[in-house]
Amino acid sequence: MAKKAFHRSSLSSGAFTILELLVVIGILAVAMGFGYPSFQRYYTNGHLRSAARGIVADFADQKQRAMTGDLAVRGVRVHRLTLNLGANEYTIQRCTTTANPCFAWEDMQVKSLNEYGRDIVFDSALTNPPNVEFQTRGTVTPATIVLTNGRSSTATIQSNISGRTYVNFNMQ
Repeated sequence: MAKKAFHRSSLSSGAFTILELLVVIGILAVAMGFGYPSFQRYYTNGHLRSAARGIVADFADQKQRAMTGDLAVRGVRVHRLTLNLGANEYTIQRCTTTANPCFAWEDMQVKSLNEYGRDIVFDSALTNPPNVEFQTRGTVTPATIVLTNGRSSTATIQSNISGRTYVNFNMQ
């Protein structure tokens, strides 16, 4: 009587061996190890881009409010953004009088850079002036606002007297 030889084909087709599974898991782990730092950099710099775009949007909004007037308050009012560099926040304000220059301001909203990411801060050495005023005729106090994050990436927001605002990103 001849003995039946054991052949690999007698195993169920489509099954994986434990060795094949470990090789695939190892390849995935190496790929994730290389990809994680890139993903982390992209994620962190994305917060910086969002913060800069949020400030630019507030510039445009304040300019529009100053030019068209504020429906909540009769008459056209001067508006401004007041930067608190130490606290990494800024306040959106409007003038409560029709006088120019304005001597009485009402806080409309306070925004923090922490809303975008904990490591985003104003670069106090390069940011000036601390108050950006938006006049009724559409002019704006020329300003430079520099934001930085924990990766030393920067976003430089510049506005000119006509209210045009530009952002330059330097990502690390």
